[in-house]
Amino acid sequence: MNSFPESDAFYSKKRILISGGTGFIGTHLLNQLQRVGADVAIISRSAKVQFSEIKVFVGSIDDNDFVTKTVEEFSPQIIFHLAAVRARTLSYEAFSETIQSNLIGSLNLLYASLKLKQLKRFVVLGTAEEYGKNLAPFNEKMRESSVSAYSFSKQSVTHLSQLMYESFELPTVVLRPSIAYGPGQNKDMFLPALLESLIKNKPFPMTHGEQTRDFVYIDDLVQAILRAGHYPHLEGEVINIGSGKPILISNLVKNVEELLHVKGLAQLGAIPYRQTEQMNYWLDITKAKNLLGWGNLTTLDEGLKRTISWHKRYAEK
Repeated sequence: MNSFPESDAFYSKKRILISGGTGFIGTHLLNQLQRVGADVAIISRSAKVQFSEIKVFVGSIDDNDFVTKTVEEFSPQIIFHLAAVRARTLSYEAFSETIQSNLIGSLNLLYASLKLKQLKRFVVLGTAEEYGKNLAPFNEKMRESSVSAYSFSKQSVTHLSQLMYESFELPTVVLRPSIAYGPGQNKDMFLPALLESLIKNKPFPMTHGEQTRDFVYIDDLVQAILRAGHYPHLEGEVINIGSGKPILISNLVKNVEELLHVKGLAQLGAIPYRQTEQMNYWLDITKAKNLLGWGNLTTLDEGLKRTISWHKRYAEK
């Protein structure tokens, strides 16, 4: 994990509540906040989750009573709202699940936070998928165009968060990251699934890889999240966080094969594209540079090397 001196000093001894603290992004954020001496609590659905020196509130954010009691008890100064269900189909079940968990859950957390007089910032993690069928590169002035239940729910949360700022002056800011990657990511995402297969010398069926995507390394995303928690004059803003550099998935696969010294295991064209596949997906990060003084610090090549190193250690266990 990189060190971010400016943010490190700010977060020391601050009371921080993280929803989604056991996920990929949440875990990296939690580790950084622990390292600098923040007083951190997380919301977790599972009672099996255990951390030393971390308060764990067990429950679901779509339970309003639970959320209200949690916020009242811990009384955070900053909230990082990362929790979300990723259901990317257009089925009734997917919409029902994401609206209940992502939208209603966010509503509960936002309303509970209105009672916090000491709250300095409420950072909401959205997704670049909210831009949907827009022409890339995506910028924050574009009208959203959801393509799945997940992106619809996150788009709704974005507008709800801005409404809470405009109506109640709740200090919300929404970050829209591109595809995060790095050590510790579950294989339900494309890149870790690819790495696991190739490291174990197994074939990896995939599409033709004609999509362009924008990847942001986890340490860089964490830095952006931390800055969003304390930089001034961000209330009500929506800010893209990504590399700003598109790469063809087929080229990404080629890069990974070269780094692993393998060839022919990635089976391009073996499976069809999804019905709602976004073919061109990358972000304009000008606003992040201007408002957060943030830029993508880790090259894709360096990020892949770090990620591959972690996966190799994990695969050996």
